[in-house]
Amino acid sequence: MANVRSWTLTDVAQRVFVDRLDLNPSVVAVPSEVPWAIRKRTLRGGLCDGVDIIEVDNGALSFTLVPTRGMGLWKGSYRGTFIGWQAPVAGPVNPWFVNPLDQGGLGWLKGFDECIVRCGLGSNGPPCTDVVPDNNGNPSKVNLTLHGRIANLPANRVEIQIKPGPPTELTVIGVVDESMLFCPQLRLVTRISTTVGSNRLTISDRIVNFREVADEVELLYHCNFGMPFIDKGARLVAPSLSVAPRDARAVEGLAGYDTYLGPTPGYVEQCYWHDLAAGSDGMTLAMLRNSDGDNGVVLRYPKAQLPCFTQWKNTVGEREGYVTGMEPGINLPNPKTFEREKGRVVVLQPGASYSSDLTLEIHDQAEGVAAVEAEVASLLAGRKTVVHPRPIATWSPGA
Repeated sequence: MANVRSWTLTDVAQRVFVDRLDLNPSVVAVPSEVPWAIRKRTLRGGLCDGVDIIEVDNGALSFTLVPTRGMGLWKGSYRGTFIGWQAPVAGPVNPWFVNPLDQGGLGWLKGFDECIVRCGLGSNGPPCTDVVPDNNGNPSKVNLTLHGRIANLPANRVEIQIKPGPPTELTVIGVVDESMLFCPQLRLVTRISTTVGSNRLTISDRIVNFREVADEVELLYHCNFGMPFIDKGARLVAPSLSVAPRDARAVEGLAGYDTYLGPTPGYVEQCYWHDLAAGSDGMTLAMLRNSDGDNGVVLRYPKAQLPCFTQWKNTVGEREGYVTGMEPGINLPNPKTFEREKGRVVVLQPGASYSSDLTLEIHDQAEGVAAVEAEVASLLAGRKTVVHPRPIATWSPGA
């Protein structure tokens, strides 16, 4: 690409590693009316010890990426508004301290505190037992752990690109391999980009099967938000054609599935499956807005790429991890065996790839929130949401 400036921070194959880097308009000689910066550093101490982070600040929106944790997005801020949530975990946690097998396969939660974390790539549901061929081609039982492996794998290549504008574009590229002998060999290639002064960032992912036989892929973007986007009376605003509770616990809160409680110590999570309407351009969206309607966080993406949408409600006490998740995915986060049976597990042929794009957009004024609500109403075009009174067999095992 013409005029693009590039800096390689990590390249394992070439034995390249840059511990610290500070870029801004004066350093790279790119004129800009809006100050911006990209900083790379390595954290020390506690569970963060050895974690590499890249801080991107476009002058209005800032966010922290974590190459050590699968290129997840840790936290951010838009014009002083916090983006993310306050987890019980003091992270970002080095994967050295995460044993996925702990707590019966729930050990993933010991490192979970990101705003946006990918679940996948080989599996992304709850712990379960699957049957796969072993190294001799015989059926073998394997234990799949919560939400898969990609979030606890470090990038083996990281690059920063700056494309002068206007508007100037800031991009971080990462490559993460999830591979093992006699097992799936999948590669995540991600581009996370933003333009100077904007209220949005875009994640463009490509998952490549670099094995010489077909392999399965699951992927879900676990996008997590606490205050100020959720509070008592906050709402999920989405063009939901149909909604179903995941299980009996979710049935208990079905009447208010799209609204939120304030911090409620001891609350037990509730999940809802949604089928979202898309526009003529194939795009859909979902917004979480606070009770006053002056703060909203929006996800935009092509529905064909991410046909499934999960709403996770976890309005526990503030110190327990008061949060909700908006989770677009290839599939639902059910046991992989169930998702395979329902045809929602993607099979990639040798050398083939699967692409997905997700844009995060922040609004800190009532006018912006209201405009998104109008978009959602337009997508529904007068159609009423079908709310299923109980789990349905298409989406929930055992329904």
